[in-house]
Amino acid sequence: MKVDAGKGGRLVNSKGLEGTAAWGKAAAWVDFNGPVDLDDAGDKSKTLGIAIFNHPDSFRFPTYWHVRNYGLFAANPFGLHHFKGDRTIDASHTLKAGESMRLRYRVFLHKGDEKTGKVAEAFAAYAKGTK
Repeated sequence: MKVDAGKGGRLVNSKGLEGTAAWGKAAAWVDFNGPVDLDDAGDKSKTLGIAIFNHPDSFRFPTYWHVRNYGLFAANPFGLHHFKGDRTIDASHTLKAGESMRLRYRVFLHKGDEKTGKVAEAFAAYAKGTK
């Protein structure tokens, strides 16, 4: 699925930003999809995808995504100074004794690209608290 491999892999976020344009951007979800060989001979492939959803109840929703075309795929609600290119932004967060922070994410595996895999619909159901 690596976008950089030039074999049809795609990286897209909930705002429609693709590839390098999705790096460091806030979005409700991010999806990697592309052709995957299903047998050792490499002659049977299907488009499959993996998405990560950020729940609206999660800390700093929508989260910022550290995603790269070579396959790196991470939510990062603390890296704003890097993503915005401004070292004066302090995105740290201190919890006082007894406080808690809620980070809610879901991994969603699907067939097809983000449209045929109905990623947006699956996210909407997750955001509502349904399966």
